[in-house]
Amino acid sequence: MANPENTMNGNNVYLLTQINPETTNGLVMQLTQWVNALPIAKKTVNKHTKIYTPYEVIPDNIPVLNVWINSCGGSFLQTAALLNMFHIASARGAIVQTYNIGRAASCASMIAVSGTKGYRYMGQDNFNLIHYGNTRIEINHPEEIVFKFKDFDKHLNDMYNIYQTNTKLTKEQINNYLKTEDEGQLFADDCLTYGVCDWVITNDGRFVNNVAELKTKQR
Repeated sequence: MANPENTMNGNNVYLLTQINPETTNGLVMQLTQWVNALPIAKKTVNKHTKIYTPYEVIPDNIPVLNVWINSCGGSFLQTAALLNMFHIASARGAIVQTYNIGRAASCASMIAVSGTKGYRYMGQDNFNLIHYGNTRIEINHPEEIVFKFKDFDKHLNDMYNIYQTNTKLTKEQINNYLKTEDEGQLFADDCLTYGVCDWVITNDGRFVNNVAELKTKQR
C-alpha cells in the first residue's frame, strides 16, 4: 500500500494488498492529519444538492479523498478504522470517491461501498465479493465459546449494517450471497442494480450508471 499522495483536489490511497496493521496503521495516521486539517464545513457532503458526474470537475473548495482498491481484504478491525476516517471526512464536507480497479473482496468490498453515494466506481470486468470472513476464533476454555460467539455475531451484524446502509441489498439478499458457492461475487451489472457502486467504467471508455447502457457497446 502506498502512502497518500497529494493531488490537486484530495489524496490518493492505493489498497493493493491485504488490509492489516502493517499496511494500514501508517495510512490511518496520515488520514488523521489530513482530516484534522479540513475546515469545519457548514454543510456536510450528504447535504450537497449537486452530485458531480464523472464528466464534471468537482470544485476546489470541496475536499476529495480518492480511494483506489484492488484488494482481497484482510482485517475488519483495520477496516473499521478506515471507515471511521471516511465518516469524519464526510462530516467535514469531504467527498470520498472509491474506485474498484480489480477486485474489492471481503473487507475491501465494505470499503468500496462506503464511499460517498454518487462517487463509487468500478471497472466493467471487476467484482465485489461478500462472504462471512474469518474471525480467527481460538478457544482455550469451553466457557470462551459464549464470548467468541458474541464476537462473531457482532462481526456479522456490523457487516449487515455496512451493506444495508450503503447499498440497496436487503438482509435476505446478503444472506443469499453468503450461501453461494462462489462466496457472493457481484459483477458490474449486479453492483449497479443493487447500489453497490454508482458508476461503471466500461471497456470502451464510458462511465455508465445503469445496466442498459452497460450492455451497449460503442466504438
